[in-house]
This record gives sequence, structure tokens and C-alpha cells, in this order.
Amino acid sequence: MRCYIVTAVLAALVVWSVPASASLPYYNQDLGYTIWLSGEWSEAPDAYLSTFGQVHDGVAAHMVGWEAGYTLKGKASASLLVSQLHGRVVSKASIGNFNQHVIKGIARCARDVPEWTNQGRVQLNKANFNAKKNMLRLEMDATDPAGKHTTTIVYIVYTSTGMLKFVGLVEPGDRQGVQAIDDAVSTLYLDYGLRQ
Repeated sequence: MRCYIVTAVLAALVVWSVPASASLPYYNQDLGYTIWLSGEWSEAPDAYLSTFGQVHDGVAAHMVGWEAGYTLKGKASASLLVSQLHGRVVSKASIGNFNQHVIKGIARCARDVPEWTNQGRVQLNKANFNAKKNMLRLEMDATDPAGKHTTTIVYIVYTSTGMLKFVGLVEPGDRQGVQAIDDAVSTLYLDYGLRQ
């Protein structure tokens, strides 16, 4: 009987350790999160982050700058950028109000920016809020001031100390890249999660 229990425990450890060995944890103490990324992802240097100063995602006016980032190479090429948002939202009502504010702001940006201007444009395609993770996910088509088109996925994550913004960028129509970004963000562990 003891042999069966030991065998079952060892089998469980092997099954549990295989996915963990396929991913590496990246801990960001300043922002208070850990993200597990597969071997195709790598941490982006500061010089790489500075090339995304003109990224237009409809929420850029509230951020303080890119503080971390990751790049994916292989079949799908993608970038995942991280920043903080000013302010703190801790109640369900205030989270709902801020989500509405963000979505209305993106819709207003898409409506009010004429095509002939030299500004970036966004078109919101999907908006979902995961109440269990306190995370708003926005998927949109974006055009930067230079006219480059991207699919942009914005995640606003509410924590007890503030808000984090993760922005995934892929080529238009790259569903594999979108899935890789969703998979990466789904592994987030927050030091200061929001309890409600």
C-alpha cells in the first residue's frame, strides 16, 4: 500500500514539474508581479522599450512609461509591455466606473480623431472583465502616428496598491500571437492582489 502512495506522489510531482520546467518566472519587485513565460519569450532591454514610446492604445494618457517588457520570437512575433497607471481603484463599483471610463475614452478616441490627422487611431473590437482576477481585457486594432497597423491587447490589472497595464502587440490577424500573449498574462501572480 505504501508503495502505491509513494508512486502516486512521484507521478504527481513529475506531471506538475513538466509545465513548470517549460516556463521561466520573471519577477518584477518594483511593480509587484511574477509572470511565467515559455522559452520563446525573453525579457526586453530598456533600449527596446524606448522604441515603443509612440504606442497608441487609448489608455496611454494615464501611464507613467514602460517599466518592463518581454518579446516573443518564433512562429509568432509579439511584444508585451508593462507600465503602471496613476490612481488606485479598490471597490467593485469604482472598478466598474473606471472600466466604463476607459471604454468610453477609447470609443471617443476612435470617433473624434479624423483620419487625415497625424495622430494614432484605435478601434475597439472586444472588451471583457474577469472579476475573479480583477482584470479588464481590451482587444483593438490600432494605427500609430506613422501609419503602422497592429493588433493591440490591453490588460488593466487592479491591485491593492494601484493598477498595472500590460499591452500586447502583434501583427494584424496574428491569432497565434494573441493566444501567446493571453497565455502569458494568464500566469500573472500579484504580490498585492485585490481582495473583495
